[in-house]
Amino acid sequence: MRIKNTSTQFGWVSIVNHWVTAVLFIGMIALGIYMGSLPKGPERSDLYDLHKSIGVIILGLFFFRLLWLKLSPNPESLSSTRFEHILAHSVKGLLYLGLVLMPLSGWVMSSSGGHDVAVFDWFVLPAIVSENEGLHEAAEEFHEILGELILPAIIVLHIAGALKHHYFYKDATLNRMVGKE
Repeated sequence: MRIKNTSTQFGWVSIVNHWVTAVLFIGMIALGIYMGSLPKGPERSDLYDLHKSIGVIILGLFFFRLLWLKLSPNPESLSSTRFEHILAHSVKGLLYLGLVLMPLSGWVMSSSGGHDVAVFDWFVLPAIVSENEGLHEAAEEFHEILGELILPAIIVLHIAGALKHHYFYKDATLNRMVGKE
C-alpha cells in the first residue's frame, strides 16, 4: 500500500488518520455522555481531563488531515449521481466542521469556566477566552447539543452512505478506506 493517495486509492496515511479519528471521535461522544451522568468527584474530574486531552489530539489530527489533503488529494468520489456527490461532500464537510467545533467549543467552555486544558500532562493550552459564566453556559449547551444530537446523526449518515455503496452499489468506496482497493 502506498503512503500517499492516488486518483483511485487512499494511501495508508489517510486511512490511519480516518480510522484513528473515527474511533476517537465516536469514543469521545460516548465518554462525554457518560461523564455527564456522573456526580462531581475525582472519577468525573479525571475523565474530563482525559476528554480534553483527546479533544486536542482530535483537533491536531484534523489539522494534519487538512495539510495532508494539500500534499495528497483524496481519490475521486464514486458517487453515481450528482445528488449523492453533493450529499457525500456535505456530510464530509459537516464532519470536518464537527472535528473543529467540538474541540474549540470544549476549549471555550473550559477557559470561560476558569479551567485549564492540559494535554496528558505534556502541556497546557492557553486560555482561549477569559472567565465568563454566560459564555461558559452557552459553550456548554452548544457542545452538548452538537455532541449528543447533531454529530451522531451526521456520523450515522456517513456510515449509512459507506454501507450503501458497499452492499447496494457494490463499488470500492468502503474497500478503499480499509486498504483493500
